[in-house]
Amino acid sequence: MNSFNRSDRLGNQLHREIGNVIHFEITDPRLQFVTVTEVRLARNLKDATVFIAVMGDDRDEVFARLVHAGTFIRKRTAERCSIKFMPRLNFKLDLSRER
Repeated sequence: MNSFNRSDRLGNQLHREIGNVIHFEITDPRLQFVTVTEVRLARNLKDATVFIAVMGDDRDEVFARLVHAGTFIRKRTAERCSIKFMPRLNFKLDLSRER
């Protein structure tokens, strides 16, 4: 039960901080239309799936730019979080709003 709470807290913290990095630290104006909708952590906390919603017509290009900035996002998020190991970030498009 304790690991579930830790995973949940870490997921919430990553959700908040990844969103802050994207909106306040990346200068590409196209990435301002990106929203982090959910972060799911693997059981071992080494991988995080970051679900992203993109507004606009050029969704694929914006998503590609976000993935390209993934290393920067991970590094800046790690600096903001007080965790021993920063999970790898795997970005996925959240298409649930289109359904």
